[in-house]
Amino acid sequence: MKHIVSHGALAALVVLAACSEQGGVTLPPENPAPAAPLAAIACTASVGEGRVQCAEGSGPAGVRADRVIGGQHVNVTVSSSNVAYDSTLQEFSFDVTVQNLLVQRMGSDGATVKGLNVFFASGPNTTSGTGVGSVKNADGLDAFTGSFQPYFHYPEALGPQAVSAAKHWVLDMPKTVKTFSFTLYISAPLVPVIVFEMWPSGNYDVYRMGIDGNDLVKLTTSGSSDGGATTAKGNVVFTSYRNGNAELYSVPLIGGTETRLTTSTSTQETAPALSPDGTKLAWVAGPSGGLTKVWTGSATATGGVMATPSGFPDAIQSSPNWASATRLAFTMANASSADVYDFTLGGAPTLLAGGSSADVEPAWSPDGSMVVFASNRGGDTDLYLLNVGTGAVTRLTTRSGSDGAPTWLADGRIVFTCITGVQFHLCLVDPASPGTVTTLSTPYQADHASAVRF
Repeated sequence: MKHIVSHGALAALVVLAACSEQGGVTLPPENPAPAAPLAAIACTASVGEGRVQCAEGSGPAGVRADRVIGGQHVNVTVSSSNVAYDSTLQEFSFDVTVQNLLVQRMGSDGATVKGLNVFFASGPNTTSGTGVGSVKNADGLDAFTGSFQPYFHYPEALGPQAVSAAKHWVLDMPKTVKTFSFTLYISAPLVPVIVFEMWPSGNYDVYRMGIDGNDLVKLTTSGSSDGGATTAKGNVVFTSYRNGNAELYSVPLIGGTETRLTTSTSTQETAPALSPDGTKLAWVAGPSGGLTKVWTGSATATGGVMATPSGFPDAIQSSPNWASATRLAFTMANASSADVYDFTLGGAPTLLAGGSSADVEPAWSPDGSMVVFASNRGGDTDLYLLNVGTGAVTRLTTRSGSDGAPTWLADGRIVFTCITGVQFHLCLVDPASPGTVTTLSTPYQADHASAVRF
C-alpha cells in the first residue's frame, strides 16, 4: 500500500547541520476582512398575522474570520415558532432556534464552549402602521457591528447541522404597529477545521475534522489510497491511486461525489494545492522515479502548464503552496540540498530559504507576509518561520522527531505532521509561543493536514 504523502520532501532531507537563524516574529492580522460583504439575516414580522419570516440569504458561503455569521439558509438557519401577540401588555413574542449549516462547530473555540449570540444589527423598524418597537428581554447589549446592539445568548456548541434549544424572544410592540422588520447576525467562535489523511487499517482516506477531535467525517471511499488533500472554498482536491497510478480527484468539503480530474497513465500527479480563492490548482507531475515539476491550472486541473520557465535549472520540484492566485512557493532539490523558492506566475523563481541546509514544504501565512517551512538546519527536522519582508527566521518547534507538512489556520496557528519513530500524528503550534506543541486527537495515525480557512 502506497503512503501518498509520506513526506516526499522530508524524506529527501540530508543531514546537514547548520546554525539556527533567530529573529522576531511579526504575526499576521488575526482577522482579515472578507473579500465580499456578508449578507445579514433579514427578517420581517406581521403582528396581525402572527408571523415572523427570515428571507433567503444571498451572501457568500463561509464566515468572516471575526466570527460574525450571516447568510440565512447558507451558513445558518434562524427559525421561529409559537408566535404570539399580547394586546394587553403590547408584547410580540416568539421562540427562536439556530441551525448550524457550516462544517465548523459553532459556539466553541476548540477548548471552551462559549455559546453563540444572535444580535440585532438593525431594528425592529416599523414598516406599516405607527409606533416604535424595541427588544424587551435581551440577554444584554454589546458592540458587534455597531453600538448597543441587543443580543440573545445560546449557551451551547452546535455541531454541523445541529439545531439549538429554543429561546423565547419578547419585543415591546405598540398596538399601532402592523408590520416591522429587523436584521440579525450571529456572533460565535468556531472550531477550526482541517482535512487530512488517516489510515485505520492500512488504507489511506481523506477525512474532515475539527481540531478539537469532534465532527470527524470520512470524505473518500476508494479501496485504494487517497490522501495529500488541499481545500479552499468548499472544494477538496486529493491524490488517489485507485486507477493504478497517482491521479488527482476532487470531492466537496461537505462530502459527496468524488470526481476524477486527471487521466494520464504515464505521469504521477501528486501534491495538489488550491489557491486561497479556490480558482487555481498547483500540483506536482512527473514519471515514476523521475524528475517532478510543478504545474498550474484551473481548480479542476484543466489548462495545466509547467509553472517554471523552460530554461530554469533542472531539479526536483515539490510541495507547491499558494500565497494568492498568482504567487506560490515550492521546493527545489538537487543532489546536495533542497531550497524554498518564491514564484509569481509568468516570472522566474527567486530564493526564499536555502543554503547548506535542506529547507522544504513551504506554507504561506493567510496574509502572505510569512512562510513556514520544514528544515534540518538545527539537526532534527523542525518548523521554521520566515518573515518575508525582513528575512528574519524563527524556529517554531524543538521536539525530538521530524516535523513537516505545515498548514495555517485562519487564526494564525499552524497545524503540522509530527513524527516520532514510525508514528505519524497531527500537532499544533502557535507562532506567538514557539516550542509549545499540542498533539491533536485522531482515532488513528494521521498526516498532511490542510486547513479550512473560511
